[in-house]
Amino acid sequence: MFASAPCQIEIGPSVHAAAFAQLTMPILSSSPRHLADRQSPADALDLGALPTPDLRLRRQRAIALARAIHGPVDALILCDPLDIHYLSGTRHGISWLVLLEGAAFAISRHMLVSEVRAEAVSCEVLLASARSTERPELEQFVIAEVVKRGLTHVVVDTAKLSAQSYLRLTERSRSAGIHLRDFPDCLASLRAVKDPSEIALTRRCVQIAEQAFSELIGQGASALLGRSERDLSEELEARMWALGADRQGFPETGIIVASGPNSACPHHSPGPRRVAAGESLLFDWGAEFAGYRSDITRTVFPGSVPEFARQAYPIVEQALLRAAAQLRPGALMGDVDRAARDTIIDAGYPEFHYGVGHGLGLAIHEAPWLRADADDCCQVDMLTTIEPGIYLPSIGGIRIENVYRVSQGGNECLGELPTALETMILG
Repeated sequence: MFASAPCQIEIGPSVHAAAFAQLTMPILSSSPRHLADRQSPADALDLGALPTPDLRLRRQRAIALARAIHGPVDALILCDPLDIHYLSGTRHGISWLVLLEGAAFAISRHMLVSEVRAEAVSCEVLLASARSTERPELEQFVIAEVVKRGLTHVVVDTAKLSAQSYLRLTERSRSAGIHLRDFPDCLASLRAVKDPSEIALTRRCVQIAEQAFSELIGQGASALLGRSERDLSEELEARMWALGADRQGFPETGIIVASGPNSACPHHSPGPRRVAAGESLLFDWGAEFAGYRSDITRTVFPGSVPEFARQAYPIVEQALLRAAAQLRPGALMGDVDRAARDTIIDAGYPEFHYGVGHGLGLAIHEAPWLRADADDCCQVDMLTTIEPGIYLPSIGGIRIENVYRVSQGGNECLGELPTALETMILG
């Protein structure tokens, strides 16, 4: 699934990035829950134990990065739920997280505090009031805790902070003699380079998604023809549930299933249209597990391949392979995009109107951003999609997408699904 570029923030060749570089089945019910409940526990993928994230190291790097940018920093305040998850290991129940030198404290809620205290690693968990019926001002409470610890130089990530909250925090800091500075999206560059636990979780998400898809299309064209896009989307999600996913990987938008002319819309929402033989059928899907996600696209052809696809599909596959060949440490992200984009344009097709790839992790769209104008460099252990496409209005579309890890020698595709045209024809 491609990212909607206008609302994302790209890491440019700034002091921010430079500072980071120095730190080192038979068809069952269409209800996902119903299908998952009818599977035995043995059906879930057994992929072995996963490595434990080093949360202390993540926090140390976050503080070090803030100091590399802003000089003296005693505390770093964060309120983005995904950043909090990344640094605490806790997915829910923390409103504010404050990193200190060698320590951290979090603000939780009465209803969830027991769960948070059990999950948060080496993190002091506080409540801002004695009773849940009270409504304290969290900004005032956070600054009071900072003052109590004798800290004076504070940095706050303002990217997910409301204007009202920021004004309160600024006023409380000024009154307390705290020197407060802004550092929006401060963890973007850290989260763009994955650690072993993140790579392992993403790999598991890819495996779940690929097996679910293989089971779905493995039934052949007869299991798809005449069914609605929405029905196929729900079955694919159900199969991922049954294999151990927490949910499908695109909670904001949902799985894409686009048939016939609908596949010419890059971000089509599954609807009532029924699949017919001899047309393109595009699936863009992923699994979520432990907060991490996968993102894969395949275009299949039930029964036979339409004429436009016989010409266009090999071009899209070639664009994918050429872009992947550019993906390596030190490569400019824009070069990766242009390798795919130019392949499609040079073949006489309209260019796709999105960056060819995006990072994924705790968010389905996050840094790095593989866009034509990007001059950032790829780094080892970045994870990114590559997803070129050809879209012909009123006719149909084709997209192929894989997840890649930038490796010392180039890159590694985390998935095993084939891309060749002959493997996409369903008899």
